[in-house]
Amino acid sequence: MLKSIQDSAFMRFFTPSHKKTIDAHLLSDDTTSRVIADTERFLSKLVDKADGRNQKRNLRRKQKEWTIKLRIQYKFIKLQINDSKYSSSPVHKRVTITIHRKYIKAENGVGAIKEAKIYFLKDGRSHVRSLKDSPQFRGIFYQLFRLDHAYVHGGKQVKTSLELLSNQEKQLSASYTDDIRLLVEEGKRYVETVKQFSIDGLIENRLIRIIQHTQKLQDDFHFLDFEERHTVRRMLREDIPKLLNMYLSLSLKHQLEQKENVFVSLSKMELTLITYTQSLEEVRLEHMNHLIRLQSKRYGAEKN
Repeated sequence: MLKSIQDSAFMRFFTPSHKKTIDAHLLSDDTTSRVIADTERFLSKLVDKADGRNQKRNLRRKQKEWTIKLRIQYKFIKLQINDSKYSSSPVHKRVTITIHRKYIKAENGVGAIKEAKIYFLKDGRSHVRSLKDSPQFRGIFYQLFRLDHAYVHGGKQVKTSLELLSNQEKQLSASYTDDIRLLVEEGKRYVETVKQFSIDGLIENRLIRIIQHTQKLQDDFHFLDFEERHTVRRMLREDIPKLLNMYLSLSLKHQLEQKENVFVSLSKMELTLITYTQSLEEVRLEHMNHLIRLQSKRYGAEKN
């Protein structure tokens, strides 16, 4: 409730500019999406290569349209992303994200965020906004948390910790975006994280199918009724993360005992999505028939 009040237009008016979350549409262009994806890949590869030696490093990745700089220190990890003068993005940006190392200062089981700002030019003026609650940047935060973990415990040799998975669950449940595309992307990211726990193949397959069915609903999501849209959002935000996090926190013995129940629960979710997909197809067909009737009236009879 408090979060929704803080996010209201009234409270946003009184929030300092540098603390306001950047509007999602400013990050929705193709170039910015590629920058974000490239940064996630860059960080993920560093995680895989980490051998558990906690050492200082300065890394740089330069592309034609952007530059990524990473500085790993004993107290902080700092990430900078800058658009180059050749960037085709309509809004040129500079991103600075700094997180505390987890053993220095932690929040929700991961390193606390010290700074998360984006600086950009718009309408001839410079602006600064916060990225801490930006859905588009959650994947980058997640990879930074993994990198912090990997530089102490190693990368591929150590499974993703339950703390990181729990942090993703909290981010999803706290997400107030109604954009189904962003929720699907966060859901895909969550499923990729779950895969690192060597989860049972049947459960993993069911999770992948749920995401696939949800993607099919994206384009015509507005045709679903209010309750159906709420169900899909709740499924991605709460139901799946809570179910899987609790399941993975169990001992191996109890996981084996609960495996069938988890599979059945996920199967019911998939059947619900299949029903919604079929319902949307009927809506599309109804709209198609309406258009045919409309065009027939407009152009069916030629005037003599």
